[in-house]
Amino acid sequence: MNTHDWQSVIARHLDGIAEPDEVAELSRQLEDDADTRKLYLKMARIHATLAADDLTELSSDTGIECEACEDLSGVGGRARRWLAMSGVAAAVAIALVASFLLMRPSAERKIAKITGLSGSLQWTGDGGRVFHDLSVGTELSGGTIEGMEPGSWFELQFNDRSTVTISGNATLTFSDHGQKKLHLKEGGVSGDVKPQPAGKPMLIYTRSAMLEVLGTQFEVDAELLATTLNVSEGTVRIKRLSDGSMVDVPAKHRVIAAADRKLSPVPVPDSVNRWASQLRLGPRATQGKWSPKTDTRDARLRAIPYTTPQGPTIYTVGLGLSHGDKPPVIVQSGSRLRVRGRVASAHKVYFGVTVTNSGGQFAGRFQTTRPAGEFQGGRDFEVILEFRDFQLDPSLRRIESRLAGDPFGLDVKTFWCHTLDKQAGLELTEVEFIPPIDSRGI
Repeated sequence: MNTHDWQSVIARHLDGIAEPDEVAELSRQLEDDADTRKLYLKMARIHATLAADDLTELSSDTGIECEACEDLSGVGGRARRWLAMSGVAAAVAIALVASFLLMRPSAERKIAKITGLSGSLQWTGDGGRVFHDLSVGTELSGGTIEGMEPGSWFELQFNDRSTVTISGNATLTFSDHGQKKLHLKEGGVSGDVKPQPAGKPMLIYTRSAMLEVLGTQFEVDAELLATTLNVSEGTVRIKRLSDGSMVDVPAKHRVIAAADRKLSPVPVPDSVNRWASQLRLGPRATQGKWSPKTDTRDARLRAIPYTTPQGPTIYTVGLGLSHGDKPPVIVQSGSRLRVRGRVASAHKVYFGVTVTNSGGQFAGRFQTTRPAGEFQGGRDFEVILEFRDFQLDPSLRRIESRLAGDPFGLDVKTFWCHTLDKQAGLELTEVEFIPPIDSRGI
C-alpha cells in the first residue's frame, strides 16, 4: 500500500469501522515501518486536537489534508463543545490503541520458551505470521507448532517449568491466559506437568477427547477417530467428546477414547522386542505415499519431500511402532532391523529411529547410513541394520547431555529413512524389528 492507502486504513481504524484483517495488517505495518508509525501518530493527534477545540490549527500542524476541518469550521458552539467532549474520549481510546499497536511486540506476555528442537518445524503466531527460524531459548507468547517430517522434535517449557514435547508429524496449538490450553490436531505429545493452580488444570483437546491434567507425566496420540492416553505418573481425567463420558486414568495405565470402544483404563502392556510392519492393511501411523498391494507388487510406502528454508530437501518415509493399543517396542542389546524396499536410482540412504523412555518422554533420534553402492537402481533391496551401529542424530549434539547415549533400553516411537537433495524413488515394502539372537543361535 502507498501512504494514501495506509491513511485510509488508519482513518477507518480510528473511526472503529476497520475490518479485523485490516487491523492485523496495520499492526504489522506499524511494527515494520517508521513512516507509517509517524502517520498514525499524526492522525491520532487530529482527534486530540478536536478535543482541544482547535480546528483551525489542525491541518497546518499535522501536515495532513483534512476535509473535516473545512466541514467543521462553521459548526456552532454547542456542536463544537459536543465534539470536544467526544474528542476527549476518542483521544484516550486512540492513545491506548496506539500504545498497544506500537509496543505490542515487547508487551506481549511470553508464556513459554523453546528448550529443545530438531528437524523441520513451523511455528505460526504473532498475528498469523509463520516462522521457520526457531532456536533454543526463544520465548513464545502462544501459537501453533507443527512438525514437518518424521524426524521433527520440539520441546516447550512453560513459565511454571511444565514441559510438553511433540515429535514427528504433529500439530499442537498452545496458550496460557491463566490456564494452559493445548489443542492437538494430530500426532503425539508427551508432557511433564507441574502441579497446576486449583480449579485450573492443563486442558488438552483432540478431535475425540478432552484431557484434564493437574500435574503428571503422560503421553497422548491423536488420530482422526481415536485418542490414546498413556499415564506414567499421577492421574489424568479424560472426557470422550462423542458422549461426554469421563474416566480417571491412573499411573501405568492407558485408555483409548473412541466412539466404538469402551472407555476403560487398562494397564500399559509390557514392552516387546519383536515387531513387523503391516502395510497391506493400510497407511495408518505412516508418513509417505501409500500404495496398496496388487497382483504383481506388495503394498508400499513411497518417500515424499520435505523442504526447509534453512536446509536441503529430504525425501522421507516413516512408520509408527508404539501407537494406539500397540505395546511399546524396546531396543535390546543385539536388536536388529530388517528393511525391504526399492530405489529408482542408487543413492545414499539414511535409516533412523526416534526413541522415548518408558514414560513417553523424548530420549533422542539415532541413525545409521548405507552407501549408494548397496542399492541398485530399479531393484529391490534388503538390508539388516544393527542397532550398535546407530549414532545420535548430529542435529541433537547441542543437547546430547540431556539425551540417551545409545538407543538400548528405550522404546521405539517411529522408524524413518530418507535420502537427501535427490528424489531417488525410495520405497519401503516391509520393516521388521528382530530380537537378539539367543544362546541357541535363534
